[in-house]
Amino acid sequence: MADEITLKPYLKLLKGNHTQTISPTAYTVDQTGIGAWHSVQNIGTSEESITSFGDVGTEGWCYMRNLDTTNYVQWGPATTVYVGRLEAGETAEFRMEPGASLFLKANTASCSVEIFVAED
Repeated sequence: MADEITLKPYLKLLKGNHTQTISPTAYTVDQTGIGAWHSVQNIGTSEESITSFGDVGTEGWCYMRNLDTTNYVQWGPATTVYVGRLEAGETAEFRMEPGASLFLKANTASCSVEIFVAED
């Protein structure tokens, strides 16, 4: 089977007289394995690492969502190296480098973060 994972990115900016819409067509990717890991993690204000994604053999697509209504979470590929931020309610989707870990840290108060990793 092919094309098991479907992604449809969409971004719309409307600020004053500036309007920009980015809406490429949906695209699909193949999944070699069949594994996936899905969890809600309570991320505190001290850095936490997620180095194991259950039975996922090779990390592939990752989806994260900050379930908090007030605080943000920083995330990145190495300790104290934050390349992203999830504001309250925001999401991030990206392909992971196989063998990578996630490092997360909440700002001000702990936050629940939903994380889904599909095997590549």
